[in-house]
Amino acid sequence: MRHIQQRLATCTVLVTALATSACTTHTSIPADAYTARVAINNEQLPETYSVECTQVNWFWTIETLPKSPGFSAIIQTGGTIAPKVFRMDDLAGFTGSSYRATSDSQAGIKGTTFHISGTALGSFTDRPTRQAEVQFRMDATC
Repeated sequence: MRHIQQRLATCTVLVTALATSACTTHTSIPADAYTARVAINNEQLPETYSVECTQVNWFWTIETLPKSPGFSAIIQTGGTIAPKVFRMDDLAGFTGSSYRATSDSQAGIKGTTFHISGTALGSFTDRPTRQAEVQFRMDATC
């Protein structure tokens, strides 16, 4: 009987220790992971966007969740880091895009944070038939 009580006490201590250590385990994912901030015409938007980051070969796709209002970006990595496309959907009332071949876009990566900036062409919601041009910057932590 005493042997059973000792085993039960040992098991109880072991289970308690495991449960406690599981609750205090820290992850290495930063608090701001999978989020992005956007500035339009040098004005930081107040929202922090949740993003999904996926990699296929040397290309990273970063998309907001939900898609609208939001953005999608494709950045080439590898030997050179280059923006391929940045598309905004109703960000601060602006919808438009920037393609590497037709704009002054730039991209960079520092740690797990992707940066893309440049000029986008599109229109604002209040004047959908009038072409507009905005300067943008996006910083996303993946």
